[in-house]
Amino acid sequence: MQSITLGRNDSEPLILTVKEAATMLRIGRSLVYELIAQKRLPFIQLGRRVLIPRYGLERWIAKEAGLPEPSFPSLPVRSQQH
Repeated sequence: MQSITLGRNDSEPLILTVKEAATMLRIGRSLVYELIAQKRLPFIQLGRRVLIPRYGLERWIAKEAGLPEPSFPSLPVRSQQH
């Protein structure tokens, strides 16, 4: 399997739950839902589940802090064996 470096730990999830995002931001879940309702925080809705893309959260944090936008991590590439 060929892999492209992510620049971070490959075991980090690409998508976070609201609870995980709240923990990362050190805020309550209700505030995360409020930021989502205000369309200030990026999210994905799958049925009733609300998920936050890690990269979107990192971009949002950088923007709010006035920092340069983080580079988008590359995903591992799997070569097909015949």
